[in-house]
Formats: sequence, structure tokens, C-alpha cells
Amino acid sequence: MAASMAGHGMSKQSVFKQSLTNVLICVILLSVVYIPANSKGPLDLIQKPLPLTLVYCGIITVSELLFWFATKQSKHFKILHAVQGAGLFMASVLLFHVVAVLYGAPFTEVTAETFHFALVLSTTSVLPACMFLGPHLNTWIRVFAHTNPDLGKESVVFITSISSVVGAWLGAFPIPLDWDRPWQVWPISCVLGTLIGYCAGLIVSAGHLYYKYTVFNKYKLT
Repeated sequence: MAASMAGHGMSKQSVFKQSLTNVLICVILLSVVYIPANSKGPLDLIQKPLPLTLVYCGIITVSELLFWFATKQSKHFKILHAVQGAGLFMASVLLFHVVAVLYGAPFTEVTAETFHFALVLSTTSVLPACMFLGPHLNTWIRVFAHTNPDLGKESVVFITSISSVVGAWLGAFPIPLDWDRPWQVWPISCVLGTLIGYCAGLIVSAGHLYYKYTVFNKYKLT
């Protein structure tokens, strides 16, 4: 109940807007994943993974920016915070790249593919946090270490970030199996796992948001 109590200021309209945005981003991303993979066009993830990973990052970034402006987060904008957020994001890309190598990704080969995977993972898990939590360490600790996000943008950021990382981790499991599928080549399954995890997080967080909002309203009435 702590998260719902902290987010008591949310209106029904804001809950609907956040949930609708989550679903729309999910539909767009899944469409971009599915259609090129079945058309064998220039953005086929299996044949040309690098351009499509940039498309994924672009879609997520633009979507998050549009929602950031729509929720009037821009009124709290500070150039210093933007610089700090950009630095944190770039550091997370490098960190995920190193972690991927430590977990078995090729060290001297396909480095571009590993970097693009790290870029996708950072875009789904760190970029939203940079935008909606800001560079405040105490907020990050409360949301991620203490798992106590407020109901609203913080709960969405928390759920989608965790689900993206879990999806990337689960995506690595098929790689060593002898199925001989083209999507088992590094890092395609991890990229797909990240995106599926991110989309699952969007849907789950939308349902969580609506449920917590409903529960809080019933609690308030009683």
C-alpha cells in the first residue's frame, strides 16, 4: 500500500493516459519487431541487426520524450540534470557492454553487436529512469534498492527496467542450445528478450497502475 499511498494525487485521466501510452509503445515496438522479420526487408533483425536496434532505440526514446513533455515534466527541466542524465546513460551502456562480455559475449569479435545490445538495454532500463527520476541518488535508491516507487511514472519505470534486464538475461539461454536457429546468433535473442521484457513491463505496469489506483480509491472511500 506504500506505493499507492504515495501516488494518491494521480487522477483517473493521468492513469488512463499512462496506461494508454504503455500499450501504444508496446504495439508499435512489437510491430517493428514482427513485420521486418517476416518481410525479409532491409530491417530484418536476423540479417541486419545493427540498423534495427537503432530503430528500436529511436522509437523508445521518442516515445519517452513525448510522454515526458505530455506529463509536463519539462517544467522541471534543468540543463545540469540533462547533462548528468546523459552521462549516466552513456556510463550504463558501457557497463552493460562490459557485463555482457563478462557473461560470455565475444571480447574481440562482434563488438559492434554487443555495443548495440547494451544500447538497447540501456534505452529500455536506464533512459526512462534518467528522464523521470532525474539524477537524484536518493530517488534511485528508494525506487530500485528499497523497491518503493510512487504510484505513477516511478512504478512504470521500476517495472519496465526490471523486466527489461530479466528479459535480456532470459534471452541468453537459447544461445548455447543446438537448435541451429538463425536468431540464436549473438546478440539477437538477447535483444528480442530485452524488447519482449520491456513490452511485458509496459503491460504489467499499466495493469498494476490501474489496480493500485482502484484499490486506493476504495481505501479512501472507506
